[in-house]
Amino acid sequence: MSSTKFKVDLFPVREKHYIPAVARTIHKSFSSDPLIRWLRPNAVPWAHQNTSTWNWQYRRIQHIMSKGEVFRSMGVEQMAVPYPQKGLSQEPAIATSDRVNLSDQKLPASLCGEDNSNFDDDAGAVVFLFPPPGRITWSIPRICLACKLWLLDWLKPAHDSGAREKTRYPSDNLWYLEVVTVHPSLQSRGLGGGVMRWILDHVNGEPIYLECTRKENVGFYESFGFEVAEEVEMAEEGQEDLFKHWVMVHPGKS
Repeated sequence: MSSTKFKVDLFPVREKHYIPAVARTIHKSFSSDPLIRWLRPNAVPWAHQNTSTWNWQYRRIQHIMSKGEVFRSMGVEQMAVPYPQKGLSQEPAIATSDRVNLSDQKLPASLCGEDNSNFDDDAGAVVFLFPPPGRITWSIPRICLACKLWLLDWLKPAHDSGAREKTRYPSDNLWYLEVVTVHPSLQSRGLGGGVMRWILDHVNGEPIYLECTRKENVGFYESFGFEVAEEVEMAEEGQEDLFKHWVMVHPGKS
């Protein structure tokens, strides 16, 4: 019986009623991430209900919508149908298998470009992307959002209490993949591989980089053509608490 690789359809988030679904998936997926734990040593875990942290995450997503691109898949309930549980695996949480057998099942319309998500359902997968400098198209809605956020940040700032600040790895003319995640309830089903294929198609073969926070996930990204460009160690001045992550670059199509 043959198996087929295919992409997961992702949709741009441009309306505020989709933000909570994205934020919930981010909170649940990254609550135990090594980088998040290092950045937030004294903060309430993201998985816990906390008003200030939720407000900050909501505002953070709005900022990414104004300066970059936010994408989501269908909701968890819809994604669970064509991606059945495959059992436990030791592979990275983002994707435990890159193949899904489709020979005996027909994909629902929700995975073929039609968006029927329930606003109350968590997003099945989430991606945060930043195009190379100067590539953002400043539409009227984007300009309005940027102005609104400037005013909100001035009048009512939102903070992730107890969190350290993180700076982005410097780059020129590269796409930056800040976040790619699959909802915890959908992991070990092959979704991660489909999402990565969608991302590489979306950037149209151009160079792209990411920051891998788990050593065990390096091999997963290497399987898609990423290469380790730098191993970075981060530490607060005067403290022994050290965090290591891997900057990985996909050279694109030559």
